Amino acid sequence: MKSRIIFLLLSAAILAGAFALSGRLESGEDAPAQSGDEVTIAVATDLHYIAPELTDKGEYFTNLVTDADGKVMLYIDELVRAFAEQIIAEQPDALILSGDLSFNGETASHEALASILSEVEASGVPVYVMPGNHDMNSSMAARFEGDGYELVSSPSEGEFAQIYYEFGYSEAISRDEKSLSYAAQLAPGLRLVMLDVNTRSNPGYVLDSTFDWLEEQLRDAREAGERVIAVSHQNIYPHNSYFTSGYIIGNGGTLHSLYAEYGVLCNLAGHIHLQHCMSEGGAPEIVTSSLAVNPNQYGVLTVRGRNGQYNTESVDVSSWAEAEGLANEALLNFDEYSERFFYDTAVQQGLDELGGEGERETELARFYAMANTLYFAGLNNQIEWDEDAMDEWSERGFFIPRYLETIRLDSERNYTRFEF
Repeated sequence: MKSRIIFLLLSAAILAGAFALSGRLESGEDAPAQSGDEVTIAVATDLHYIAPELTDKGEYFTNLVTDADGKVMLYIDELVRAFAEQIIAEQPDALILSGDLSFNGETASHEALASILSEVEASGVPVYVMPGNHDMNSSMAARFEGDGYELVSSPSEGEFAQIYYEFGYSEAISRDEKSLSYAAQLAPGLRLVMLDVNTRSNPGYVLDSTFDWLEEQLRDAREAGERVIAVSHQNIYPHNSYFTSGYIIGNGGTLHSLYAEYGVLCNLAGHIHLQHCMSEGGAPEIVTSSLAVNPNQYGVLTVRGRNGQYNTESVDVSSWAEAEGLANEALLNFDEYSERFFYDTAVQQGLDELGGEGERETELARFYAMANTLYFAGLNNQIEWDEDAMDEWSERGFFIPRYLETIRLDSERNYTRFEF
């Protein structure tokens, strides 16, 4: 039950109002090309990777992930390897991973992921990583076997930077002394700022000294005539008006003002596992959904001058599995498996809240699961609202009807496409 409550809280971490976007969300057609050099950036977040040697996919682990938040943890190794192969084939100018790289901060998971990323780098695609709230100093890092688990090591900040030294830290043109924040040159005239807000001393906040370092980077970029793309794990803006604590950066308002003052192009984030974009009169924030949840997508941002065009792409696990000669049915039909897994998880959430599994309870739970699945995928425009179901949820439920209202109050847009 505890893990289900956690999932509901995470599911609710979304926008409840219609906010003005500084960019334009697209319904499908391509935007006209802009002048200037073009830079293509792939961005993924919340991989929650666990090394294969840390789980036998036995009873305990299977029950844990089935009763959680819809992450496809039973096939996370295959998913991440298929993702790496897809990035190698597409050859973007850079790959950014914005935190929660590991399941629960296991050192072995970070080391195994770094090995996969080294293949991406070897193909000519530079990789830039940053930590999320799951990645370091974790008391939940564990190996799962049979009907139990045992705790394993989790890296310190220094160990994290050492494991991922070749993926951003070695290329840094500047590193913050008090956090794992760094700046790097993405391309001529385009600077990347990776802002770590998951320090042990003040998690969820930008340190005062880090603000000083950040403003120095923004000032240097402006004086050099460079554009800036910022990245954080947690969000600057309240993509969730129902729950905000723990999801948005504690002093994000100061960050918002600083980015507006220096004309930062956009902030790329994750953390809430939801596909969404918004702005509050400053730099637009693009939140890419978790790679580990349906539809297992990542973002592709193309920058031309001060203009950007963003869209999502799903990982083609099935084609990868077929090429690898794997006979696993779930992998060979991965899109269907992943969507059904996420949907069924939400159905169970609905049944739990309704306290029954009768015919009407099942219908209401399925309505909730439909809306939740499309919302997390960023496909608000595809949700079909059933007023009778909404009315009955209001009479019988507590959390879910309020959550559904936050979905309905959000804009009926396709959040998988955005331009600024």
